[in-house]
Amino acid sequence: MSFNFRPWIAALLFLSAASVASAQTTLRLASPAPLGSVWHKALKQFETEVRTATGGRVVVRVIGAAQDDEATMISNMKIGRQHAASITALGLASVDPAFNIFAIPMFFSSYDEYRAVRAKLEPVLKQKLEAKGLVFLNWGDTGWVYLFSKGPVPNVDALKKQRLYTSAGEDAFVQLYKQNGFNPRPLPFTEIQSGLMTGLLDAVPSTPLATLAFQWYRNVPEMLDLGVGPLAGGTVVDAKAWNTIQQSDRDQIMALAKKMQDGLDKDVPAQDTQARAEMVKRGLKVTAPDAAATRGFREMADKFAASMKGGVVPADIYDQATRERDAFRKTRGTK
Repeated sequence: MSFNFRPWIAALLFLSAASVASAQTTLRLASPAPLGSVWHKALKQFETEVRTATGGRVVVRVIGAAQDDEATMISNMKIGRQHAASITALGLASVDPAFNIFAIPMFFSSYDEYRAVRAKLEPVLKQKLEAKGLVFLNWGDTGWVYLFSKGPVPNVDALKKQRLYTSAGEDAFVQLYKQNGFNPRPLPFTEIQSGLMTGLLDAVPSTPLATLAFQWYRNVPEMLDLGVGPLAGGTVVDAKAWNTIQQSDRDQIMALAKKMQDGLDKDVPAQDTQARAEMVKRGLKVTAPDAAATRGFREMADKFAASMKGGVVPADIYDQATRERDAFRKTRGTK
């Protein structure tokens, strides 16, 4: 009597394949980064490297989110439409207002200063995200913010006359702008271009790299050469999805996320400079304010910062960031 092993072998192969498939975790990662941009390329490389490093047990799928604002991306994570997001600090502030520390105008004077403070704040910021069910993977900044406008903005008085873009959903920010004499126009990020084209907006605070990538400079051909500050960003993942991944794979992903962060820390400032030069070639006019105007902008920034403490920015975070910033400046002999 003979015994046919083929059905058993087939069954074992099927069960083995099913086991592998069930062990695979797919993370849908949304980002507003334009196709071909430095951020999109970094995310796509991360996607490839995670699959390789985990032997296919974890698959990151970078998905475009051009029609969603960042708060919506966070909401989509809560309902399972996606599992991760790579967004700016403005989006992260919708999770916890501590991230508004990076939105204080002229609070930081250099990348080195900003990154030193960022590193000191990172543990407490991670804890705040974890309390909301999110795991922080890495920082991914978008550059240094400047004011881009339709016409010249030589001083504070001229700035207050501008219909100024601010992020929709940030009612406290809108009120701060109004209290300080500005004319804010809150809009979703996705509607900046249409706002510029229809005349709803006159000016947009943005990084050169983003202004070039989204082609906004065509409608705001004037740049005020006075840095507002860094536009911080980061990548977060839903804790429930993260907890389905085995620890050794999590360690690999964290290492690759740090690698992506280091790459962006290097590449974004360089490409910001290149983007500025490219826009100048295409007609962008860059104007530096005179000494009196610069003093006026700094005084206004200080006043704005003071009005943010304890409201838009939690007082403990504001105080810690100020201490760390001032300590860094002391080591460098700067003010």
